[in-house]
Amino acid sequence: MKRTSLYLSLICLALYSCKGNGNKDMLLGTWHSQKIENPEIDLFFINSQKYIDTVGKANDVATNIALYGVANMDSMRKMLQLQFDSVKLMQAIADTQTVFRFEKDSVASLVFPDRTESGKWYFDIDGSLILEGATETGEKETSKVQIMTLDETTLKLKFVKVEGDATDTSYVTFKKEAK
Repeated sequence: MKRTSLYLSLICLALYSCKGNGNKDMLLGTWHSQKIENPEIDLFFINSQKYIDTVGKANDVATNIALYGVANMDSMRKMLQLQFDSVKLMQAIADTQTVFRFEKDSVASLVFPDRTESGKWYFDIDGSLILEGATETGEKETSKVQIMTLDETTLKLKFVKVEGDATDTSYVTFKKEAK
């Protein structure tokens, strides 16, 4: 019985190793972001646009001066719209101009339009992608990322960040750079 369990364990380990190496080989290279899906970010933009469209419209001049410090709410809405459009453009740039590089030596680089982060990468026993890096203060930071799709041309990752009671989930789709 012990020998059978040992053989089954070795077969499972061998099968997992082959699967892991296949994923590793397929993951190697440079991936360009195509889109980021995040319900919280989407909701932020929707609610912000609604606020810009309606701020001060139901108030008289005295109330707008008391609440916002201005009487001309049309000018304020235009200023807020410019700021909103700028933030939305920065988000769109991040969505489509981020590059993820996976090297054979298990080094990963995540290149954003304004900075680069590097660290180690590997697969855990569950097949999740583990990214190890450092925070801006030098503290070790480890992220467990679920691979939703991985083939010759497409990589879709699920990032889950938990801070206190809040959970933020993002799905990022990448296309592989042609060799």
